Amino acid sequence: MSHFLTLVLVDSAEPDPGSRATSMMMKYFARDPFDEDGQEIADWKCDGFVIGGRYDGMIWGKEQHYNLRPDEFQRRYGLDVVQPADNIRPVPQLVPDLLPFALVLPDGSWVDCEGLPDEEWRKAVQDLFAEHRERIAVAIDCHC
Repeated sequence: MSHFLTLVLVDSAEPDPGSRATSMMMKYFARDPFDEDGQEIADWKCDGFVIGGRYDGMIWGKEQHYNLRPDEFQRRYGLDVVQPADNIRPVPQLVPDLLPFALVLPDGSWVDCEGLPDEEWRKAVQDLFAEHRERIAVAIDCHC
C-alpha cells in the first residue's frame, strides 16, 4: 500500500476546481482493482484519494507545522487541518521542482511516470506544465 501525488489540471474558469478534480478522479478510482469476474479494471489507478492529504500545501511550498498525518492530527486535536484552498493553485504558482507521480489532464487522460527514467519524466512534466500554464492544478493524495 502506498500514497502518491497526482495533479489534476482543470480549466481556470472552473468555479469549483476541487469538485471538478474529484469528479475527474472518479474514472480512476475503485475500491478493488478487479471486477466480479476477476478481471482487472482497465482505468483503475487508486483505491482511495483526497485533495491534499499527505501532500497538503506541497504544491506551493507550505511549511508543515506538525509531524502527524492529517487524520491523526484531526483525531488528536479535533481540527480540520487540510484545507482544499492550500492544495489548489494556478500552474505558474507551483513550486519549481514539483514532480508528481501522475497528472490528469483537462481532457481526463492520465499520464504517469511508470516506466520512464526520472529525467524523462521530469521533462515531460515541465512540458505539460508549460502547455497547460493557463490551468489550475489540484493536488490529490492517491492511495493504492
